[in-house]
Amino acid sequence: MARTPVVSKDMVPEQFRQAFDELTEATGGTITGGPGSITVNSPEMSRRRSHLTSYLRYETTFTKKIQELAILTTARAMDCQYVWNAHAPAARREGVSDALVDALRDKKPLPAMAPDEAAVVNFGTEFYKTHKVSEETFQAALAQFGAQHLVELTALMGNYAQTAFFLNAFSVELPEQRTEPVLPV
Repeated sequence: MARTPVVSKDMVPEQFRQAFDELTEATGGTITGGPGSITVNSPEMSRRRSHLTSYLRYETTFTKKIQELAILTTARAMDCQYVWNAHAPAARREGVSDALVDALRDKKPLPAMAPDEAAVVNFGTEFYKTHKVSEETFQAALAQFGAQHLVELTALMGNYAQTAFFLNAFSVELPEQRTEPVLPV
């Protein structure tokens, strides 16, 4: 259970009930887990946020492997157990090596990576550590992805940093069913 109760329609001010209904249509009127269980406390904000999240997750044209690696890099930097648990299996399925996933999780030296993998990990890790990206790291990422994809990867990482903020601040618990070890934090 998170730090706030599950939101039901009767808890939502009238002017936000349409947004609430849109958000909960597929789940039968409530959202009981994940970041949506927190953001639904502000239904209109959550509805608007979901459009960007949906685009970044399902409509961009960069590979799912790179997308999942960007999410894992963010989850590790933010020590977000929930995002890590949700995305480490997907990253493995999309072709991120077990060695890389495990090294990120355990904050161990990283194995050799393909240039696109290194560009994502270095870009994200450097930003989360220093809150900046050096010219060398930026140019390497730009050369790998081009401006459009680098903007979208940056937005994806920022979106998942926001998601981690919600999940960590509101203490959203991990689901009982999980296949990944928890992050050592």
